[in-house]
Amino acid sequence: MNFQQIAPLIGAFVTTGGLIFHVGKQAEKLDVIGMKVEAQEKKGNINYESIFEILGTVNLLKNDTENIKQDIHEIKERFYKIK
Repeated sequence: MNFQQIAPLIGAFVTTGGLIFHVGKQAEKLDVIGMKVEAQEKKGNINYESIFEILGTVNLLKNDTENIKQDIHEIKERFYKIK
């Protein structure tokens, strides 16, 4: 075997090694991107939970104020009936 016969084999091995290296490098980048997306999904879920909690509190306060308005209205009616 001389150099002319070995050179294409060496070139093929080097090229294949380079391709495998770059595929691994890209896979690592995809993994990092995947982690970021997962973190953003968790952040989104936390935001939704906070929004639902705030909405629930607002609804409770709305119901309480409606009840207070009804009570005041009843008190006024009773007060005016006594006069």
